[in-house]
Amino acid sequence: MVPGASAYVPNGSAIAVDGQAQWIARSFGRPELAPLGSDDIESLARLLREEHYPAGATIFRMGEAPTRIGIVRRGAVELSRDLNGRRVMLQILRTGDAVGDVGVFLRITAPYDGMALEDTLILTIDSVRFHRLLEQQPRLAGRWMTSVSNRLSSYQARLMEVLAGGLEAQVASVLVHRADHGLVKLSQSSIAELVGGNRSSVNRVLKRLEEQELLLARYGEIQILDRASLEKIAGLR
Repeated sequence: MVPGASAYVPNGSAIAVDGQAQWIARSFGRPELAPLGSDDIESLARLLREEHYPAGATIFRMGEAPTRIGIVRRGAVELSRDLNGRRVMLQILRTGDAVGDVGVFLRITAPYDGMALEDTLILTIDSVRFHRLLEQQPRLAGRWMTSVSNRLSSYQARLMEVLAGGLEAQVASVLVHRADHGLVKLSQSSIAELVGGNRSSVNRVLKRLEEQELLLARYGEIQILDRASLEKIAGLR
């Protein structure tokens, strides 16, 4: 995380951080595949710190070595970088996603920038203490493995988006993979960055899909009306 970022532990911190550790036990990775014990939760609570980033704030920069690993508790984090003179969005992390851990595991620097897309709260742990924690708490190490596996699956889906074909297929794939209860909370600019296109071209695609009554585009979000047809356009059926 960027030095000097807004970091805090609120009043009543022992209770607050313990509650965050309880949330991780319920929501991070795949709880049903790797349940945690009370000792795992207590160990987590002792090491957690809350870091708050307002929308637009830089969380880390490409080339930085991670000193803390984090879990997105609230908000969204854009992972992006410049490629051939244009800004490309590689992924968007949301609640329950981890950030920085792969860099810590492999001892590599960040290959992209991280920026808060909206008001974001990240729960972080010092990287050295994180390594010791996983060595001492095998159930927690197992849970972290399910998180890494989940992200590998999401990266495979992201690759499918990039290779989906034409722009219409790519846009449809982005919408299908990011819909939450039929709603995609992404701006048209963000969709354009995800597919490597320009905003005007994406806007034309969305209008065509809207005319076919497959979706309803609103400011900052898109409502999916016909998921099956979008999956067919994306080549997922």
